[in-house]
Amino acid sequence: MKKYSLYLLAILVGICLILGDMEFGDKHEGFDEMLEAKNLMVKLSREIYSEKINRAINIDRKLDILESGLIGEEFTGITTTLGDLDSKRISTNPEFAAYFVKELKNKGLKKDDVVYVNMSSSFPGLNLSLISALDTLNLRGVIINSIGSSMYGANNEEFTFLEMINFLKSKNMIKNSIELYTLGGDADKGLNFDEDVKGHLVERLNEIDIPKLDFKDLNDNIGKRIAYYEKYPNPKYFINIGGNLVSTKLEKYYESLGIPTLTMLNIKQIALANGISNVKNTKQLYEKSQNLIFYFGIVFVFIGYIFLNYKNLSYKSDS
Repeated sequence: MKKYSLYLLAILVGICLILGDMEFGDKHEGFDEMLEAKNLMVKLSREIYSEKINRAINIDRKLDILESGLIGEEFTGITTTLGDLDSKRISTNPEFAAYFVKELKNKGLKKDDVVYVNMSSSFPGLNLSLISALDTLNLRGVIINSIGSSMYGANNEEFTFLEMINFLKSKNMIKNSIELYTLGGDADKGLNFDEDVKGHLVERLNEIDIPKLDFKDLNDNIGKRIAYYEKYPNPKYFINIGGNLVSTKLEKYYESLGIPTLTMLNIKQIALANGISNVKNTKQLYEKSQNLIFYFGIVFVFIGYIFLNYKNLSYKSDS
Protein backbone atom coordinates (compact mmCIF):
# COMPACT_ATOMS: atom_id res chain seq x y z
CA MET A 1 0.00 0.00 0.00
CA LYS A 2 2.86 2.37 0.76
CA LYS A 3 4.20 1.95 -2.77
CA TYR A 4 0.77 2.59 -4.31
CA SER A 5 0.24 5.75 -2.25
CA LEU A 6 3.57 7.10 -3.50
CA TYR A 7 2.53 6.32 -7.07
CA LEU A 8 -0.75 8.15 -6.51
CA LEU A 9 1.09 11.12 -5.06
CA ALA A 10 3.36 11.27 -8.12
CA ILE A 11 0.33 11.14 -10.43
CA LEU A 12 -1.39 13.97 -8.56
CA VAL A 13 1.72 16.14 -8.72
CA GLY A 14 1.87 15.48 -12.46
CA ILE A 15 -1.77 16.50 -12.84
CA CYS A 16 -1.02 19.67 -10.89
CA LEU A 17 1.82 20.57 -13.26
CA ILE A 18 -0.32 19.88 -16.34
CA LEU A 19 -3.15 22.03 -15.00
CA GLY A 20 -0.71 24.88 -14.55
CA ASP A 21 -0.23 25.07 -18.32
CA MET A 22 -3.87 24.60 -19.30
CA GLU A 23 -6.41 27.25 -20.20
CA PHE A 24 -9.77 26.89 -18.46
CA GLY A 25 -11.36 30.32 -18.80
CA ASP A 26 -13.40 31.37 -21.83
CA LYS A 27 -11.82 33.85 -24.21
CA HIS A 28 -12.57 37.46 -23.36
CA GLU A 29 -15.15 39.05 -25.66
CA GLY A 30 -12.50 41.57 -26.71
CA PHE A 31 -9.99 38.86 -27.63
CA ASP A 32 -9.53 39.95 -31.26
CA GLU A 33 -9.13 43.61 -30.32
CA MET A 34 -6.70 42.68 -27.56
CA LEU A 35 -4.50 40.92 -30.11
CA GLU A 36 -4.84 43.83 -32.53
CA ALA A 37 -3.72 46.33 -29.89
CA LYS A 38 -0.81 44.12 -28.88
CA ASN A 39 0.34 43.85 -32.50
CA LEU A 40 0.09 47.61 -32.95
CA MET A 41 2.19 48.12 -29.84
CA VAL A 42 4.84 45.77 -31.24
CA LYS A 43 4.87 47.79 -34.46
CA LEU A 44 5.19 51.12 -32.63
CA SER A 45 7.98 49.97 -30.33
CA ARG A 46 9.94 48.56 -33.27
CA GLU A 47 9.60 51.90 -35.02
CA ILE A 48 10.94 53.73 -31.96
CA TYR A 49 13.80 51.24 -31.69
CA SER A 50 14.74 51.81 -35.35
CA GLU A 51 14.52 55.57 -34.98
CA LYS A 52 16.82 55.50 -31.96
CA ILE A 53 19.34 53.59 -34.06
CA ASN A 54 18.92 56.15 -36.87
CA ARG A 55 19.58 58.97 -34.41
CA ALA A 56 22.67 57.19 -33.07
CA ILE A 57 21.10 56.95 -29.61
CA ASN A 58 22.79 54.23 -27.60
CA ILE A 59 20.56 51.32 -26.57
CA ASP A 60 22.13 49.54 -23.63
CA ARG A 61 21.16 45.91 -24.17
CA LYS A 62 22.17 45.06 -20.61
CA LEU A 63 19.33 47.31 -19.49
CA ASP A 64 16.93 46.87 -22.41
CA ILE A 65 17.09 43.08 -22.46
CA LEU A 66 13.98 42.82 -24.66
CA GLU A 67 15.43 45.35 -27.13
CA SER A 68 12.21 47.34 -26.96
CA GLY A 69 13.81 50.74 -27.47
CA LEU A 70 11.71 51.89 -24.52
CA ILE A 71 14.21 51.56 -21.69
CA GLY A 72 16.15 54.72 -20.95
CA GLU A 73 19.31 55.48 -19.07
CA GLU A 74 20.08 55.44 -15.37
CA PHE A 75 20.72 59.17 -14.96
CA THR A 76 20.38 62.04 -17.41
CA GLY A 77 19.74 65.77 -17.22
CA ILE A 78 15.96 65.20 -17.21
CA THR A 79 15.84 62.29 -14.75
CA THR A 80 13.40 63.19 -11.99
CA THR A 81 13.46 60.39 -9.41
CA LEU A 82 14.65 56.86 -8.72
CA GLY A 83 13.11 54.09 -10.79
CA ASP A 84 12.88 50.31 -10.60
CA LEU A 85 14.51 48.63 -13.60
CA ASP A 86 12.44 45.44 -13.35
CA SER A 87 9.21 47.45 -13.43
CA LYS A 88 10.43 49.39 -16.45
CA ARG A 89 11.34 46.19 -18.27
CA ILE A 90 7.99 44.55 -17.59
CA SER A 91 6.16 47.71 -18.66
CA THR A 92 7.58 47.41 -22.19
CA ASN A 93 5.74 44.12 -22.72
CA PRO A 94 3.19 44.66 -25.53
CA GLU A 95 0.73 42.48 -23.63
CA PHE A 96 -0.11 45.64 -21.68
CA ALA A 97 -1.87 46.93 -24.81
CA ALA A 98 -4.14 43.90 -24.54
CA TYR A 99 -4.52 44.58 -20.82
CA PHE A 100 -5.74 48.13 -21.51
CA VAL A 101 -8.22 46.90 -24.12
CA LYS A 102 -9.59 44.43 -21.58
CA GLU A 103 -9.93 47.14 -18.93
CA LEU A 104 -11.65 49.54 -21.33
CA LYS A 105 -14.01 46.87 -22.64
CA ASN A 106 -14.83 45.74 -19.10
CA LYS A 107 -15.86 49.32 -18.30
CA GLY A 108 -18.25 49.25 -21.26
CA LEU A 109 -16.52 51.88 -23.37
CA LYS A 110 -17.62 52.16 -26.99
CA LYS A 111 -16.39 53.85 -30.15
CA ASP A 112 -15.80 57.62 -29.80
CA ASP A 113 -16.11 57.57 -25.99
CA VAL A 114 -13.82 60.07 -24.27
CA VAL A 115 -10.94 59.00 -22.00
CA TYR A 116 -8.92 61.53 -20.01
CA VAL A 117 -5.26 60.54 -19.74
CA ASN A 118 -2.50 61.92 -17.53
CA MET A 119 0.88 60.34 -18.26
CA SER A 120 4.42 61.01 -17.16
CA SER A 121 7.31 59.80 -19.32
CA SER A 122 8.51 57.28 -16.75
CA PHE A 123 6.77 54.34 -18.45
CA PRO A 124 6.95 54.92 -22.21
CA GLY A 125 6.00 51.29 -22.80
CA LEU A 126 2.74 51.67 -20.90
CA ASN A 127 2.08 54.99 -22.62
CA LEU A 128 2.41 53.42 -26.06
CA SER A 129 0.35 50.41 -24.98
CA LEU A 130 -2.48 52.68 -23.87
CA ILE A 131 -2.37 54.66 -27.11
CA SER A 132 -2.44 51.36 -29.02
CA ALA A 133 -5.53 50.31 -27.07
CA LEU A 134 -7.28 53.65 -27.58
CA ASP A 135 -6.57 53.57 -31.31
CA THR A 136 -7.72 49.97 -31.65
CA LEU A 137 -11.04 50.69 -29.92
CA ASN A 138 -11.50 54.03 -31.73
CA LEU A 139 -11.70 55.92 -28.43
CA ARG A 140 -10.98 59.62 -28.00
CA GLY A 141 -8.02 59.98 -25.66
CA VAL A 142 -7.37 63.45 -24.27
CA ILE A 143 -3.71 63.08 -23.32
CA ILE A 144 -1.55 65.38 -21.21
CA ASN A 145 2.10 64.41 -20.79
CA SER A 146 4.93 65.52 -18.51
CA ILE A 147 8.40 65.34 -20.07
CA GLY A 148 10.52 64.37 -17.07
CA SER A 149 11.11 60.70 -16.31
CA SER A 150 12.36 58.57 -13.47
CA MET A 151 15.39 56.31 -14.01
CA TYR A 152 15.21 53.98 -17.03
CA GLY A 153 12.12 55.67 -18.47
CA ALA A 154 12.01 58.00 -21.47
CA ASN A 155 14.80 60.13 -20.02
CA ASN A 156 17.00 60.48 -23.09
CA GLU A 157 17.73 64.19 -23.44
CA GLU A 158 17.61 64.11 -27.25
CA PHE A 159 14.51 61.97 -27.76
CA THR A 160 11.84 62.51 -25.12
CA PHE A 161 8.54 60.66 -25.05
CA LEU A 162 6.80 63.71 -26.50
CA GLU A 163 9.21 63.58 -29.43
CA MET A 164 8.61 59.84 -29.84
CA ILE A 165 4.89 60.50 -30.13
CA ASN A 166 5.43 63.40 -32.51
CA PHE A 167 7.61 61.12 -34.66
CA LEU A 168 4.98 58.35 -34.75
CA LYS A 169 2.28 60.90 -35.53
CA SER A 170 4.33 62.29 -38.43
CA LYS A 171 4.36 58.78 -39.91
CA ASN A 172 0.58 58.42 -39.45
CA MET A 173 1.08 55.41 -37.22
CA ILE A 174 -1.15 56.63 -34.39
CA LYS A 175 -4.48 58.44 -34.14
CA ASN A 176 -4.40 59.46 -30.48
CA SER A 177 -1.57 61.79 -29.56
CA ILE A 178 -0.34 64.08 -26.79
CA GLU A 179 -2.31 67.33 -26.84
CA LEU A 180 -0.67 69.26 -24.02
CA TYR A 181 2.54 68.91 -22.05
CA THR A 182 4.48 70.16 -19.05
CA LEU A 183 8.15 69.74 -18.25
CA GLY A 184 7.53 67.54 -15.21
CA GLY A 185 10.10 67.19 -12.46
CA ASP A 186 10.16 69.59 -9.52
CA ALA A 187 7.09 71.86 -9.46
CA ASP A 188 6.19 70.31 -12.85
CA LYS A 189 8.51 72.96 -14.32
CA GLY A 190 11.71 70.94 -14.55
CA LEU A 191 13.34 72.84 -11.70
CA ASN A 192 15.62 69.88 -10.99
CA PHE A 193 16.71 69.47 -14.63
CA ASP A 194 20.24 70.24 -15.72
CA GLU A 195 20.00 73.90 -16.80
CA ASP A 196 21.93 73.52 -20.06
CA VAL A 197 19.96 70.43 -21.00
CA LYS A 198 16.71 72.16 -20.08
CA GLY A 199 17.55 75.16 -22.25
CA HIS A 200 18.22 73.05 -25.34
CA LEU A 201 15.17 70.90 -24.61
CA VAL A 202 12.79 73.87 -24.36
CA GLU A 203 14.11 75.30 -27.64
CA ARG A 204 13.58 71.99 -29.39
CA LEU A 205 10.11 71.36 -27.98
CA ASN A 206 8.98 74.84 -28.99
CA GLU A 207 9.34 73.72 -32.60
CA ILE A 208 6.82 70.92 -32.10
CA ASP A 209 3.18 71.68 -32.82
CA ILE A 210 2.01 70.59 -29.37
CA PRO A 211 1.26 73.36 -26.85
CA LYS A 212 2.97 73.62 -23.47
CA LEU A 213 0.83 74.20 -20.39
CA ASP A 214 1.92 77.33 -18.53
CA PHE A 215 0.81 77.83 -14.94
CA LYS A 216 1.65 79.77 -11.77
CA ASP A 217 1.44 77.12 -9.06
CA LEU A 218 0.05 73.67 -8.31
CA ASN A 219 -3.57 74.77 -8.01
CA ASP A 220 -3.33 76.72 -11.26
CA ASN A 221 -1.72 73.69 -12.89
CA ILE A 222 -4.53 71.36 -11.84
CA GLY A 223 -7.22 73.90 -12.70
CA LYS A 224 -5.89 74.42 -16.22
CA ARG A 225 -5.57 70.69 -16.82
CA ILE A 226 -9.18 70.17 -15.76
CA ALA A 227 -10.30 73.07 -17.94
CA TYR A 228 -8.55 71.53 -20.93
CA TYR A 229 -10.01 68.10 -20.29
CA GLU A 230 -13.49 69.55 -20.01
CA LYS A 231 -13.33 70.84 -23.56
CA TYR A 232 -14.21 67.22 -24.29
CA PRO A 233 -17.27 66.46 -22.13
CA ASN A 234 -18.74 63.20 -20.84
CA PRO A 235 -15.55 61.29 -20.06
CA LYS A 236 -16.02 57.59 -19.44
CA TYR A 237 -12.64 56.94 -17.81
CA PHE A 238 -9.64 58.72 -16.28
CA ILE A 239 -6.33 56.89 -16.64
CA ASN A 240 -3.08 57.90 -14.99
CA ILE A 241 0.30 56.40 -15.88
CA GLY A 242 3.24 57.18 -13.62
CA GLY A 243 3.42 59.35 -10.55
CA ASN A 244 3.82 62.96 -11.59
CA LEU A 245 3.01 65.89 -9.32
CA VAL A 246 -0.70 66.20 -10.12
CA SER A 247 -1.69 62.56 -10.62
CA THR A 248 -3.20 61.86 -7.19
CA LYS A 249 -5.20 65.10 -7.07
CA LEU A 250 -6.63 64.53 -10.55
CA GLU A 251 -7.52 60.95 -9.71
CA LYS A 252 -9.37 61.98 -6.54
CA TYR A 253 -11.15 64.79 -8.38
CA TYR A 254 -12.55 62.52 -11.07
CA GLU A 255 -13.43 59.83 -8.56
CA SER A 256 -15.48 62.45 -6.70
CA LEU A 257 -17.42 63.01 -9.93
CA GLY A 258 -18.18 59.30 -10.20
CA ILE A 259 -15.87 58.75 -13.16
CA PRO A 260 -14.00 55.41 -13.12
CA THR A 261 -10.24 55.80 -12.69
CA LEU A 262 -7.21 53.61 -13.29
CA THR A 263 -3.73 54.39 -11.99
CA MET A 264 -0.75 52.46 -13.34
CA LEU A 265 1.92 52.56 -10.64
CA ASN A 266 2.37 49.15 -9.00
CA ILE A 267 3.40 47.64 -12.31
CA LYS A 268 4.83 44.38 -10.97
CA GLN A 269 1.63 43.60 -9.08
CA ILE A 270 -0.57 44.41 -12.08
CA ALA A 271 1.65 42.29 -14.32
CA LEU A 272 1.62 39.34 -11.91
CA ALA A 273 -2.16 39.46 -11.55
CA ASN A 274 -2.56 39.32 -15.33
CA GLY A 275 0.11 36.81 -16.27
CA ILE A 276 2.45 39.36 -17.84
CA SER A 277 6.20 38.91 -17.44
CA ASN A 278 9.54 39.32 -19.19
CA VAL A 279 9.80 35.61 -19.90
CA LYS A 280 6.50 33.88 -20.51
CA ASN A 281 2.96 35.16 -20.98
CA THR A 282 0.14 32.94 -19.80
CA LYS A 283 -3.24 32.85 -21.49
CA GLN A 284 -4.76 34.26 -18.31
CA LEU A 285 -4.86 37.83 -19.63
CA TYR A 286 -7.05 36.86 -22.59
CA GLU A 287 -9.61 34.93 -20.55
CA LYS A 288 -12.99 36.15 -19.42
CA SER A 289 -12.43 34.50 -16.03
CA GLN A 290 -9.86 32.26 -14.43
CA ASN A 291 -10.92 29.00 -12.79
CA LEU A 292 -7.51 27.56 -11.95
CA ILE A 293 -7.93 28.07 -8.21
CA PHE A 294 -10.80 25.58 -8.18
CA TYR A 295 -8.81 22.93 -10.04
CA PHE A 296 -5.66 23.45 -8.02
CA GLY A 297 -7.78 23.25 -4.87
CA ILE A 298 -9.03 19.79 -5.80
CA VAL A 299 -5.49 18.59 -6.48
CA PHE A 300 -4.11 19.94 -3.23
CA VAL A 301 -6.99 18.40 -1.25
CA PHE A 302 -6.01 15.00 -2.60
CA ILE A 303 -2.33 15.62 -1.93
CA GLY A 304 -3.16 16.71 1.59
CA TYR A 305 -5.26 13.62 2.07
CA ILE A 306 -2.37 11.38 1.03
CA PHE A 307 0.04 13.08 3.42
CA LEU A 308 -2.42 13.00 6.33
CA ASN A 309 -3.10 9.31 5.85
CA TYR A 310 0.42 8.29 4.87
CA LYS A 311 1.35 6.84 8.25
CA ASN A 312 -1.93 5.00 8.54
CA LEU A 313 -1.53 3.51 5.07
CA SER A 314 2.04 2.53 5.82
CA TYR A 315 1.04 0.90 9.08
CA LYS A 316 -1.63 -1.21 7.40
CA SER A 317 0.82 -2.22 4.70
CA ASP A 318 3.42 -3.34 7.25
CA SER A 319 0.77 -5.30 9.12
